[in-house]
Amino acid sequence: MEEKIFDFSKEPGRYIEKIERINEGKPLISIITAIYNGKEYFEQTYNSVINQTFPYWEWIIVNDGSTEEGMKEYLDSFAKKDSRIKVYHKENEGLPKTRDYAIKYSNCDYIYILDADDLLDKTYLECCYWAMETNKNATWVYSDIVGFQNFNYLWKERFYIRKEKKVNLIGGNSLIKKSAVIEVGGYSMAERGVYEDWHMWLRLLAKGYFPIKLSYYGFWYRRREGVLHSINKTKKNKKKAFKEIKKQADKIKTFVKAVQFPTTDNYDHTELPYEFNWERQSIFKKGDKQNILIILPWLKIGGADKFYIDLINNLDKNKYTITVLSTEPCEYIWRQLVEENCDYFDLTTFLNKKDWAAFIHYIIKSRNIDLVFSTNSFYGYYVIPWLKYKYPEVIFTDYLHNEVYSWRNGGYPRDSVAISRYLDQTYTCTKRLTNVMKNEMNRKLDNSKCVYIGVDTNYFDPEKIKVEKFDFSKYKDKKIVLYICRIDEIKRPVLMLKILEKVIEIQKDIVFFVVGSGPELEKIKTMSKKMNLEDNIVFWGPQSNSDTKEFYKVADLLLICSFIEGLTITAYEALSMGVPVITADVGGQSELVDDTVGRVIKLRQDIKKDFYNYNYDEKEIEDYTNAILELINKKSEMSKICRKKVQENFDFMLAVKNMDEEFTKLIKNKTKVNKELIDNEELAINYLVLYLENNKVFYPDDQDLDTPKKLIKYYIKQFLKSMWKFPPYRFMIKTIKKVLKRN
Repeated sequence: MEEKIFDFSKEPGRYIEKIERINEGKPLISIITAIYNGKEYFEQTYNSVINQTFPYWEWIIVNDGSTEEGMKEYLDSFAKKDSRIKVYHKENEGLPKTRDYAIKYSNCDYIYILDADDLLDKTYLECCYWAMETNKNATWVYSDIVGFQNFNYLWKERFYIRKEKKVNLIGGNSLIKKSAVIEVGGYSMAERGVYEDWHMWLRLLAKGYFPIKLSYYGFWYRRREGVLHSINKTKKNKKKAFKEIKKQADKIKTFVKAVQFPTTDNYDHTELPYEFNWERQSIFKKGDKQNILIILPWLKIGGADKFYIDLINNLDKNKYTITVLSTEPCEYIWRQLVEENCDYFDLTTFLNKKDWAAFIHYIIKSRNIDLVFSTNSFYGYYVIPWLKYKYPEVIFTDYLHNEVYSWRNGGYPRDSVAISRYLDQTYTCTKRLTNVMKNEMNRKLDNSKCVYIGVDTNYFDPEKIKVEKFDFSKYKDKKIVLYICRIDEIKRPVLMLKILEKVIEIQKDIVFFVVGSGPELEKIKTMSKKMNLEDNIVFWGPQSNSDTKEFYKVADLLLICSFIEGLTITAYEALSMGVPVITADVGGQSELVDDTVGRVIKLRQDIKKDFYNYNYDEKEIEDYTNAILELINKKSEMSKICRKKVQENFDFMLAVKNMDEEFTKLIKNKTKVNKELIDNEELAINYLVLYLENNKVFYPDDQDLDTPKKLIKYYIKQFLKSMWKFPPYRFMIKTIKKVLKRN
């Protein structure tokens, strides 16, 4: 899945960012690079280092007798550009000895081994540094890998000591304690022509030292003909190299486990929020720009996430610096949509949860943050009181999409109400939600307002879009109803099937396009077959934002029959594409959709009682059916009205403009929060401890499964555990137990 969507063209270091980061104090990391020729690649490597969000490094570059003309002068020119770079020249001795030569000139406790043609994600050194600082007993840290150039791939193998003895799972470009490298004899202990990185890891493991594995793509490995290729291209060289590796692997007598993220929460109530020992000045000057910190749960393709992606990418970069933190595990690939316009840190990929508060505190301090914008992050709501206590002058805001009474009696709006005294402003995506918090949730402070999400009407313009990627020709004589969402209970996909069943009883030429994935997708596919709907429903799976435009282009209607919504981005997008919308009367849908652009259908279920009740009210099914049959042929006459409504009132740039004005006003006017109300450290600490105690996450640790028998037993156990969520399986097991008990 990831490799299909991952954009390998977004290589780090394609250019130097225009953000100046202040480097104050002694370096904390020595970057070590041995180089032999390779002019054509080095400048991109240089750019990826200069772009690092953590500027506290020195770079020791050693020219190992390069033969390319002008190489000495070429490398010396980089030392003149930046005082942190030191270049040395010597006769050719090979990579291992050259690395050791460079290490002798290093001044830091941590060294980072960087080959001269490889690349670093811009946050990589910062993530590596804090991963090591918060796991003091670890010896080195590495990450998942992007392989690129001659062939593209993603490498995210978990660490197993048993497997590491036979296959190198660890990237060569890693941050290591210099003392450990020296203790095991440096890189020169591996003969020339041996896998020097693998040899190093095995020697460290033999000492009982263990690594940290970060779970994001921090390192880009350029695949071309280099040392590794020269070893592998002949059987003789390969056999010799593996003989040396086996000899070293046989010296490992102890069982070693890595720290692998995300980690299980194994702390208790004695783990209180703390601060890093960090006294350096900010990397950003105060007042040069407005410095924004955005706290999100994740970035996935969905309505809320699309809004944040567009907001980050469209705020004026000459006015703002943006740092983004996410607090829930998710696939890396959506980061690529925003990374060029912000510094992005997924906390789950490099920190234990008990250290998150300290890192966020550090980010606010090291970035001179003016304003924190938190949204949909459960953790975010619990850490804000402590952060506001620590930084009373920083402005804290949040953004809300909808209430969910089936989850903690209201979900995030309830959290927002609970900490409203710590917030300068709360923003909502609908006027209705603002009123709900005031009238139903008893929000006392008048500090919430609506800022609509909107849509990029220039991007979702039917006149600019051609159907090129998908073959819809077999449906040219059909009327198409689009159902595009995460396939989850909250979207009532079973109701969607029952609506389709009713519709085709009356009009056979209608087909539903289901676009999206989710936990209920397979169930819905199975149900559609049992209901004999296969000729009238097509499951297209998840699609990228650019691809969804083609579906809107061919659709006659958009159907939204959810239990809960805020104001869906799909409704905005459909109307911008001239597609009428039929929606449940939930959230603020009626603030966008009316009879001129679609239909709003009354919700006849109570989410508190009917979440898993599939016996839908016949009147509700009938209302949807009638609306579809009434509007299915009216796209042509309603299209211009649909698009005009969005263009005039809900264009996304209006939302960006509004948020820009809000941020500027709040920062200019400074915080209005009553300092006496928030001056309670014990409350702030215990609020966060409450979260940590009651929201622990367990991740199965399979590293000690060092035999095939144990592995098989483990995976069977995990499979049976995953099956328990299916009611038929639970019923079967319970029935078997009853029968056995009787006997």
